[in-house]
Amino acid sequence: MGLRLLLESQPGWVVCGEARTGREAVAKAIELRPDLIVLDVSMPELNGVEVTRQVRRSMPASILIVTMYDSERMARQAIEAGASGYLSKADAGQVLVEAVHALLGNKTFVSERVQLTNGVVTSKPASTITASEALTPREREVLQLLAEGKSNKEVAVALEISPKTVETHRARIFAKLHLHSMNELVRYAIRNQVIEP
Repeated sequence: MGLRLLLESQPGWVVCGEARTGREAVAKAIELRPDLIVLDVSMPELNGVEVTRQVRRSMPASILIVTMYDSERMARQAIEAGASGYLSKADAGQVLVEAVHALLGNKTFVSERVQLTNGVVTSKPASTITASEALTPREREVLQLLAEGKSNKEVAVALEISPKTVETHRARIFAKLHLHSMNELVRYAIRNQVIEP
């Protein structure tokens, strides 16, 4: 609510929509086609990085990630997914307007709390790809929903796929990430900021 009030206080800026979940954010972005999308990394059903990937496949809007994670790794993931900016929530009150102006001017913006090496995101050699990057987009969706505590049937309904397909994705996720239990999957999701603890 605070971010919305701050954005709406600027002349000519209009907040055209809000979403409670990542899936809702993707749908609203495609429907409303805003100039700028502000996302949190930690969103239910689909996290901000995955929302960014899906939105960027459909439209060219600038995307600003505003999050509590002051992590270079998370900033890299967001920018590599297509975000134009990454802002720490701790800095948002002071520099949100500056960040939005930068993005609307086709520039990037990264919070001072997050230092990217040489200020640039570079592509990584194949040997440094993390296990989660080896997952397909659908597997990342299934991973998040399972980590949020949804059953296979609930995941199937949410993704409009069969429970058997969910089982197949689940087995592949466990194999690729070398996991052996749901507890390990949840710990992995928390450690890698897929979900919040």
